[in-house]
Amino acid sequence: MQLTALSQWVSIVALLLSVANLLWAWISRPARDVGARVDDVNDRIDEAMDGLKGHDRRIQRVEDDMRHLPTKKDLHEVEIKITSIKTELDVVAKVVSRIDDFLRSNKP
Repeated sequence: MQLTALSQWVSIVALLLSVANLLWAWISRPARDVGARVDDVNDRIDEAMDGLKGHDRRIQRVEDDMRHLPTKKDLHEVEIKITSIKTELDVVAKVVSRIDDFLRSNKP
């Protein structure tokens, strides 16, 4: 008699454990699905961050190159200097032309 009662109690405990396990699996399934989706989103974010790092490096390289380029003010100063040199060369050309005319007109 004691063996039958013990067997019935073991069966009841096993049934309760299997029902509890079934409920736990049923309740935790959405959490596992959400966890898988979160992992997928994290992977996508990591890929996007790698792409952004590449863009950041390229932008930084362009900014570094821009520091060495002349500014609008620098180019304006160069233009002014070239204009003054051209003016001086025009004067020198006129003088050379007059000297050439003088030498050609006074041939022996």
